[in-house]
Amino acid sequence: MVIAVSEEQAVDYELTARIATEAFGSNDVVFAADRMKWLYERGFGQGSIVLAATDDDVKIGQVVLVRQTIQCGGEPCPAIQLVDLFVSKDHRSPQLIRRLYREIEQRCLERNVRFILAMPNENAKPLNARLLKLEPRLWLSVRAGVALIPPLSRLKYSGYLKSLTREAALDLLSAYGTPAGENGLRWDGELLFDRLSDPTCDYAVHAAADLLLISSSRRTRGINYTLLCGFFARPSAAVTSAAVRELVRAACHFWKRPLFVYAGVNDRLATLPGIPLPARLRSPMLVQLRDLAAGKPELRLGRFQLIDSDFV
Repeated sequence: MVIAVSEEQAVDYELTARIATEAFGSNDVVFAADRMKWLYERGFGQGSIVLAATDDDVKIGQVVLVRQTIQCGGEPCPAIQLVDLFVSKDHRSPQLIRRLYREIEQRCLERNVRFILAMPNENAKPLNARLLKLEPRLWLSVRAGVALIPPLSRLKYSGYLKSLTREAALDLLSAYGTPAGENGLRWDGELLFDRLSDPTCDYAVHAAADLLLISSSRRTRGINYTLLCGFFARPSAAVTSAAVRELVRAACHFWKRPLFVYAGVNDRLATLPGIPLPARLRSPMLVQLRDLAAGKPELRLGRFQLIDSDFV
């Protein structure tokens, strides 16, 4: 038995999806090969690094470093976000996990990556902290509310993104690209279009003069709801609470699901939608971060929403 960890150049997505599903061992977690291919290659517009663990050249696990760009103090900085860490049950060992984490750090140093991000599950939180020195940076409270009436004003657009031509979609999305002065993941029209091209999920976009909302329909524990994936404000616009309410109404009206859920922070919004759920109903979601640049001021993320992760 020869266990190796190396960068995988050509990913067998069918095999990887099967191994990942078996490794997680839960009826609630099923990996789809087409979604993995989209996420690793197009999801955030910059590709990814797949570090695979093999036993005599047979894949037994992996961790994926999805490339991103974070705006920090007006400067675009290379970043990666950790996703899809797993090892098959027959091969799990502390030694192999440590090897995977050493390779993560080495690849980031070789490629001058400044930020390492993660939104871990309960098992990964202590590993990320101990083996990769990721620190807790944000706790995203899960907020919920009900919108029973349609929007009161006419919007620029409210509907499926896929109903638009690529040209029309890019024209719409480009108006709400994130300015350099916002501390958070960098988004422009092309990046948002790629992010919303998940083959396993439908998204709707709702656009007012100064604010865009991306939404999706979800079902959790038998409850149907409208998921508010992310808000994007037009550069230099002052966004009012009324504008936020209008787009939330539009999303709930479009999906015909008046219950809505949002998790995130966004300094451009006058108020966040909904009210925080008590911890007994839904624990806050943790964003971990490590800055590999020594001596730099600590990054405060002014905008981080579910669309910034692989959760939606």
